[in-house]
Amino acid sequence: MKKQLLAGIFGIFLAITFLGTALAEEENASTTDLQIAITSANFVATSPEKENLDDEWVEITNKGSSDVNLAGWTLADAQNHTYTFPDFALAAGAKVVVHTGEGDDDTENLFWDRSTSIWNNSGDLAVLLDPEGNMVSQYPEDEA
Repeated sequence: MKKQLLAGIFGIFLAITFLGTALAEEENASTTDLQIAITSANFVATSPEKENLDDEWVEITNKGSSDVNLAGWTLADAQNHTYTFPDFALAAGAKVVVHTGEGDDDTENLFWDRSTSIWNNSGDLAVLLDPEGNMVSQYPEDEA
């Protein structure tokens, strides 16, 4: 009788442990399955820079199979200049380029609407954060 009770308790423990692990993996998968990444950048605008700010840009790609709304996501440089994404759906397999300068947002281009350069010409770090502040991607990847 004691062995059956212990076996039952152990079985319940395993079931709870398995369920907790499965739920944690599902939560982590929802973040990693997004597959949003900074895939390219140009930190140097054509001279004179102030007149060519759209030459400074960061490209973000949705490598996943589902559209992702980037509302509340942020893009920042090493000096913490921060762009907050508007209500913008990045389609599965699509790319969007975030330009430093001014312009009209569309499905392929977003504009920071800055009147001065953001990115350091000698090299910089672009960091993409989700709305909770988790780093999703950085460019170049080997910086930290």
